[in-house]
Amino acid sequence: MQTMYYKTSSFIQHTGNIIDLGELRRRQVLAQHDSLARQPEEERYAPEEEPAFRPVVLSLSPEERRRARRERQAWRLDLCASLAVIVMTAAFLLRMAL
Repeated sequence: MQTMYYKTSSFIQHTGNIIDLGELRRRQVLAQHDSLARQPEEERYAPEEEPAFRPVVLSLSPEERRRARRERQAWRLDLCASLAVIVMTAAFLLRMAL
């Protein structure tokens, strides 16, 4: 067996890891355009006249609603299968113990 020594220059060098937080926030806002969070409105009005936030109204297409319904049903079936495995394991352990 041979021991190999590596110089630290061959490892990952941390360069260019600076993050622009303003750009990151802009991307997050654009990615969350349909979220339930309240989004800031453009500052066209004075703060005394109207609130700076407006509620977000979600509008899902029929295909998105179908997909969400199928996903919920899949989670329900997964939960039932998991509970069945737990019940069968408990029944087996009780039968072995008695």
